[in-house]
Amino acid sequence: MYATPAALRFNAAAPSFNFTPTDIYAISLLCGYETVIRGSSPFCNLDVLSPNEWLGFEYTNDLQYFYNTGYGNPISGAIGFPWLNATFDTLMADQDSKSNATTDQDLYVSFTHRELPPTVLVALGLFNNSAFSGANNINETMPLDTINHRRAWISSNFLQFLTNIAIEKMECDSFGFDAGTYYRILVNDSPQTLDGCRSGPGESCAEDKLTEWLAGRAEAVGEFGTMCQVDYSNSTNVLSIYE
Repeated sequence: MYATPAALRFNAAAPSFNFTPTDIYAISLLCGYETVIRGSSPFCNLDVLSPNEWLGFEYTNDLQYFYNTGYGNPISGAIGFPWLNATFDTLMADQDSKSNATTDQDLYVSFTHRELPPTVLVALGLFNNSAFSGANNINETMPLDTINHRRAWISSNFLQFLTNIAIEKMECDSFGFDAGTYYRILVNDSPQTLDGCRSGPGESCAEDKLTEWLAGRAEAVGEFGTMCQVDYSNSTNVLSIYE
């Protein structure tokens, strides 16, 4: 929808080439990839595509991720939760009690492709357009025929090149808070607030509240095997990559 007027404009300027909306979308992609590879791209010039057309390109990608691996797909949270649960379990475990641990480990790193981070965000309940709406009808917040400019689900905020989701474990105290263990979520180095678990400094989550919060998220998103309708006997809902 957003690319059709641009294609007509391009065809008026260069009638010997049959531009289609798909070509306009490809031009938008070239802007991003050339900028990463070369440092800049002539396809990014606002004389090529207007600011409103760029907003259309952005929303197109938001829709793709929303309905493919975001809140618009009912199994997204179940796909992302095993990693989330395994990471929290590892951070909460006493390192001295692990038989296979010889030294304390401060950093655990997982690498994946861009389709998985949105499922983790759903498991965390972040960037949820309808979290505070009451009705919680998530799909009505991302219509296919018009742009929701007030949406929380903006993929360019959390699916950049080399995007990252981090969970920090902190031993700290602060004015008005007890000394203890707290957890905080970062998305591309930006601190995020967990809905329902913000009892610590800087809206972090206290460890004694985290277990209850995790149980609530597990119930909300469902088990991997059940939601994905796994039909083999050795299926597991537990991710053991850190063991």
